[in-house]
Amino acid sequence: MALIRHIEVRNFRSISHIEWWTKPGLNCLIGPGDSGKSTLLDAIDLALGARRSYPFTDADFHLMDTSKPIEIILTLGNLDDGLKDLESYGYFFRGINSDTRNINDEKQAGDETALTIRLTVREDLEPEWLLYSERAVNEGIEKRLLWKHRELVSPTRLGMTSQHHLAWGNRSILNKLSEEQFDVTSTLAQISRQARGDFAEHPQPQLANVLGQVRTIANELGVPVGELKALLDVNGVSLTNGAISLHNTDDTPLRQLGTGSSRLLISGLHKAASNSQIILVDEAEYGLEPYRISRLLHELGSKEQHPVRQVFITTHSPYVLRELQAQQLHVLRKFPSAPLIEPATATQIPVVQPPVPQPPSHAIYSLNGGNDEQATLRACAEAFFSKAVIVGEGATEVGLLRGFDLHLQRNEDPGLLSRGISVTDGNGGDTMFKRAEIFKNLGYPTALLKDSDITEASHLQRTTACRQRGVNVIEWEHGLSTEGAIFYWCSVHLIPSLIHLSVALNGEQEVDQHIRNCSQNNNTLQLSTTAPNDSMRQALASAASKYKWFKHISNAEMLAIDVVFPNYTTFLEPFTKAVNNLYNWVRLNGDQR
Repeated sequence: MALIRHIEVRNFRSISHIEWWTKPGLNCLIGPGDSGKSTLLDAIDLALGARRSYPFTDADFHLMDTSKPIEIILTLGNLDDGLKDLESYGYFFRGINSDTRNINDEKQAGDETALTIRLTVREDLEPEWLLYSERAVNEGIEKRLLWKHRELVSPTRLGMTSQHHLAWGNRSILNKLSEEQFDVTSTLAQISRQARGDFAEHPQPQLANVLGQVRTIANELGVPVGELKALLDVNGVSLTNGAISLHNTDDTPLRQLGTGSSRLLISGLHKAASNSQIILVDEAEYGLEPYRISRLLHELGSKEQHPVRQVFITTHSPYVLRELQAQQLHVLRKFPSAPLIEPATATQIPVVQPPVPQPPSHAIYSLNGGNDEQATLRACAEAFFSKAVIVGEGATEVGLLRGFDLHLQRNEDPGLLSRGISVTDGNGGDTMFKRAEIFKNLGYPTALLKDSDITEASHLQRTTACRQRGVNVIEWEHGLSTEGAIFYWCSVHLIPSLIHLSVALNGEQEVDQHIRNCSQNNNTLQLSTTAPNDSMRQALASAASKYKWFKHISNAEMLAIDVVFPNYTTFLEPFTKAVNNLYNWVRLNGDQR
């Protein structure tokens, strides 16, 4: 079974240049909308599909610049015996090493024998499918894959309109299932002949008058027609491919099945019938309920340890991601040039003008399948579909950021989500660093919002290492937790509002006891709400943190919406500095609005 080992695309639609070292088995490609996922599937289909032509247009060229040719270059390994034929393809054999990521024109020790197919389209819009090797180019030798070998590697595509596979046609899976027992062309010809014979055996008396009139006119004009008959015309009843299709019990064509059901059935038929084991599926979740998504992915080999097919899918569904193994995930990133934006002041959140768009570049990042990656994929699946990621240390930070986003939207600012920024839970401890680094390694601009109240050397070293890996780590200053930062840096008159909210969330008796415990009975709930002063801050901060007043996403979200951000300008500089730094990062790395 031939497998795609390496893909290179130049100047094709939204892609100026990209390379991808693919894997056996299932390859799930994700990325923001319009990043080029479907374009990559189209590139594979166009380069390997069993077709002799394709109607390219100027719109298929990157930025419609026809002076730079489209090039789609696919290198195949794990070649079938037919593709290893020395007489046919000897000049074009190359060596590829997926571990070292090298393609050598002359096979080296440890290399796998490979063939490279290059599709080129120039400004005349005529596609050329040629085998490629440097020595063949130098000697002026050109060759195409034999047609039988094109069919061997031609992928099956399960798209929005895959119903043609449920009838016998040129590229139908049913043809491959029945090719040795059922010659559809011969069968259709016999059916046409039988239909003409059956019609001839049953004269139509209602046509006798018309036939007589035609014969009379012909005789008057001297046109010999003899005895006229009304028969089926040979061309009129010629049946074409697709005329025979599958029907269910009530004689309804299966081609009328919904998209999801069709995909499930066709994937099973392909598994049983196809010579090529390359499958392309755009939007794998389309038309399917979650339990049937699982079934489709299983049919496509998502759980196979030793895959027998190579499958390329795209998705926008977190459910799909949670069903995958981490090593099956590939993230397509499209990088515009970073705009220059002046920093926000410490007391306000300014609105900025969007920068002038810059030409994008593309890259694909892949997971390797470690336990931390698998855990992150399951816990934070939604974040993989974002443009950039903020990892909150825990529930308090996530809730605070969600409330911040709602506050911005209420004040006619796009906020975080509308800019494509995802906020995800780091689950505290070492996990938050691992999750932030995983997203960063996949090409996501990544920030980590965390407390600074842990002062152990190992934690400080881990924080430094995370920064060195490119994560923007934002901490509250002076060794404070998020709750501590809020109580320390809010204005004194805001303390009663914070206490009232904590009472509403946790109960009056509980909050009073918490305050007494953390102040050695020097402070009470009543004093905190009627006569607040600076000396109370430390005890209140300790109580909020120790007794988890806001340690739920919904509680912290209410804290942000009802108290913190409506009074944001009254907070002192150490608090607003951290928030403004985070907001500036959001503007730089999110969608420009």
